[in-house]
This record gives sequence, structure tokens and C-alpha cells, in this order.
Amino acid sequence: MRPPRDGQTSAVVNGKIYVIGGWTSEPNARALATVEEYDPATNTWTRKADMPAGGSLGDLVEGPSPVVDGKIYVIGVGDTAEVEEYDPSTDTWTRKADMPTRRGTHATVNFEGKIYVVGGSPPGAFVSLKTVEVYDPVTDTWARKADMPLGVALLNAQVVRGKIYAIGGRAVISSSTAYMQEYDPATDTWTRKADMLVPTSSMGSVVLGDKIVVIGGWLVSYLFPYATVQVYDPETDVWTREADVPFLRVAFSAEVVNNRIYVIGGTDRPHPILALSTVYEFGPLLDFNGDEIVGIEDLVTLIESWGTDNPRCDIAPLYGDGIVNVPDLEVLMSSWGQEVIYPTPVARWKLDETEGSIAQNSIGDNHGILHGEPRWQPTGGKKGGALQFDGIDDYISTDFVLSPWDGPFSALAWIKGGAPGDVIISQTDGAMAGSGEIWLGADAASGTLMTALVSPPGGRSKPQPLNSQSVVTDDQWHHIGFVWDGSKRSLYVDGAEAAKDATAQASLKSANGGLYFGADKTLNASSFFSGLVDDVRIYNRVVHP
Repeated sequence: MRPPRDGQTSAVVNGKIYVIGGWTSEPNARALATVEEYDPATNTWTRKADMPAGGSLGDLVEGPSPVVDGKIYVIGVGDTAEVEEYDPSTDTWTRKADMPTRRGTHATVNFEGKIYVVGGSPPGAFVSLKTVEVYDPVTDTWARKADMPLGVALLNAQVVRGKIYAIGGRAVISSSTAYMQEYDPATDTWTRKADMLVPTSSMGSVVLGDKIVVIGGWLVSYLFPYATVQVYDPETDVWTREADVPFLRVAFSAEVVNNRIYVIGGTDRPHPILALSTVYEFGPLLDFNGDEIVGIEDLVTLIESWGTDNPRCDIAPLYGDGIVNVPDLEVLMSSWGQEVIYPTPVARWKLDETEGSIAQNSIGDNHGILHGEPRWQPTGGKKGGALQFDGIDDYISTDFVLSPWDGPFSALAWIKGGAPGDVIISQTDGAMAGSGEIWLGADAASGTLMTALVSPPGGRSKPQPLNSQSVVTDDQWHHIGFVWDGSKRSLYVDGAEAAKDATAQASLKSANGGLYFGADKTLNASSFFSGLVDDVRIYNRVVHP
């Protein structure tokens, strides 16, 4: 996301995640009013209307902000009593009645249309509060509820089966607590529950399958954050420790969309804090057969494993309980017919259009422009439609996606046809002399897959293209790929490694130009591709086809 931030709040409305406020990096941190909308279906961010100014806009609330009737309520803006209502459908903000107790670093939840505010700390000094207040959006009024047994700030709160759970936090500034406190709104009473296995605060938490998942956080602010994952089952009052996440994280957003957990932003270090912009996605791998869609073959696989402990299909609750049964089926069916792309590319041209001069990039703004008269083939692709190039003057141009110099990346595509010397993907010139090369093409002599992406010139030996022994111009569908792992180049054909550097390369040339599909960077007449191209993907990481 842009900009990087920590200490923000978030919410989910209609399958999209809204990230609000937070702080930029120290030592010159500033509070943000920025609001961004993340769409997991397209892996894209959209800037929305800023939160209205009023006090500091950082340190909003711990964990998610509640949603009532499609509207997001940000309560206690930056250690104030302010309440702001955001309506995603109109992209507008409305000021509501102030919270009675001014505070920050508190937790908020929606229970049956009313918003409960739990704990926190008053401005100016760290004093953990026991205070609980409830807000009614219908009447725009507040009421006081029973205090918590242990006052905590920097906590999380979640709702499961009619109870509110206040999770962890800090009772004193020096360290986190393992407390789990359960509130029953029906009786206005609190109950102490089993302690967490690892004390934590400023963590992320979500609810999956009636279980609470607690991710990361820290013990004290001068120690590095945890990678710890703890899961609480309210039915049994038991905590379990799950596999660590592959990152350190604190003061971040954690949300669930379509049974998948999204971890957004935060920081991975103590003071001076560096705010982050990364998004991580976790969830069950529902595409059992690898065809990138949840469909009948995946259902058959699950049924064949029914009643067993097959970990491949034991995906619920919370990705496994030791038996493949009804909850697993429900999770699978909740994503029926959905496309499953993992990992997510930074750019993808499906080439499924039926007409027009634009090839849509389904991930971002780098849409392709058709030149010449390539023909759309709506049913002629390997994965849906494809685009037919005539080998004379047809090609696609796109804006800049990435530079080979920047680090590991992968480029994949389906092709059918072509001739020796044809180019599938190339990049136009950049800042370095001679940069902008053929990413994927067919060798001029043999028609085998090759790449002309090479290291910058220097040293005694001239950088050489990488050639494979796999012919890709035989008029059959082939899945081709180029992979740069930061040290060696690899070529893939139909899922198998076709060529790889024998020795490490220092780097690849830089380029800041756009991509061409179906021609080289000079539009040389002999480079135009003649055949079908389908589903072009670019990743900013190593992906083994």
C-alpha cells in the first residue's frame, strides 16, 4: 500500500479492506489521515477520501474498527474522544457524538449493531483503563458498561458466539499481559479465561471458524516483535501454538476476506520504527489440482478423502482439525468457481477480451495497447481466450512494470506457434546503454526457448544469452517461463527446467521502459511473433512454473 504505515486501523466492507490513519516512519514520524481500499480479488489499492482532520490521526484504535450497516466507525481518533463514521458507498465522512471517555490504544467491536469500546489509555500518560462504553449508531448515544477486571491498553478485542473477548494488551507500560477476559453483553459481566501462551500487545487478531487467531505483537516496545501465532478456542477455553508467520510484525492490520487472512503494514522493529507497506495473505489452498480454479475436480478430491486425516483436504476449522468432514466441504464450497492465483503476480494480462484495442492488466494499471491488427480469439486460448499475432506488424505495448536490475522476478506465458527468431516478451530501453532486451523468445536458428537478458557489460567475458534445448515453435501449446533468482537465470518449458546458468551472474541490466509482447524493442521485422499468446504474468519474486 501507499504510504507505508504502522498503528493504523482497518475494516472490511463488501469484501474490500479499508486501511485508515496510522504513522509514517520514525525518527520524523507524522500522523496520517490517509484512507486506502484494498481489493483482494484484484490485489489492487485505491485511494479514498482522507479522514477529517482533528487532533493526531495516528494511534487510532488497536485492531479493526467496527462496521455497522456497511459503515465504518473510527472511535477515539488519535487519543481524542472524536467519533468519525465513514461510508464506503459514498466515500464520505460524518462526525458523530464524542465518546464519553477520551482515550487511545483501546479496542472496539460491533455486537448486534452496537459498538463496544474496551480499555485503552488516556492521553499524556500511560494508565491502563478498565472503562467499557457502548455506542448506539441508531440514536448516536453512549452508555457506560461494567468495567473490565484488569485494565489494559494496546489490546485486541473480538466477538465469538455472543461474547466479547479482550485479548492481551498492557496493564503496565513495561510489559504485555497474557490475560484473556470474556464479556457477556447479555448480563454485563466479565469472566477471566485461560491466559495466552505468549503475552503480547499491539498484535493482530482475527476470527476464523469460531476460533480467535492472534498474530505477532510484542512483549515490550524495546524488544523485536513476535512471529508467534496463537489460537484460542472459546468452546474449550484452550490456547494452542501454531506455526510462526514468516515475518516479524507489530501495530499492523489483520483482516479476513473469503476465509483468508490478510496482514497489512505495521512495523518489524522497535524504535526508531520503520513503517511498512507489505501485504501478506494466508489461507487454505483450495485448488487441490492446481488448475487455479475451485471446481469439480477439487470437490472430487475432497470427497475421496472424506473421513480421513489427509492434510491436503483438512482445511477447516482453522485449516485443520484432524478429519476431512462437513466444515472442510463448507470452506471449499464458499469459494466455488473462484479463481485461485498464488502467489499473486504484479501484472497479469489474461488476453480474454473479445474486441477492442486494449489488453487489460487484471492486477494494476499497466494495460496493453494493441498495434497492427492482432485478432482476439475468445475461445481459442489455453486458459480462456488468447490473442493471435500475424508475424508481420502485430504487437502489444505496455507501461513499465519492473526492472531486471531490481531483484528476483519471473515472467510466464502460454504460446502456440511462432517461428525461429520470433520474440514473445521484450523490454524497451532504459537508463543503461544497451539495456532493454528479449525476456523470452525463440532462438533464430533452432526455435528453442531463449532469453537475451544478460548482466551489464564488464570484466573479460561478454555476457551471453541463455538458450535451452526445448523447441517451442512446433505449433503446440507451451507454458514458457523466465526466472531470475538474483544469481542465476532459468528457462522453463511446460513445467520443467529447460536451461539454467552454470555460474552465478552479478546482476541483470536495468531498464525503465515498458514491455512489448510479440516483438523486440526495435520492432525489427524479423522479430514479430506469428501465433497465439495467452495469460502473460510477471512476478516480483521467484516462481517455479
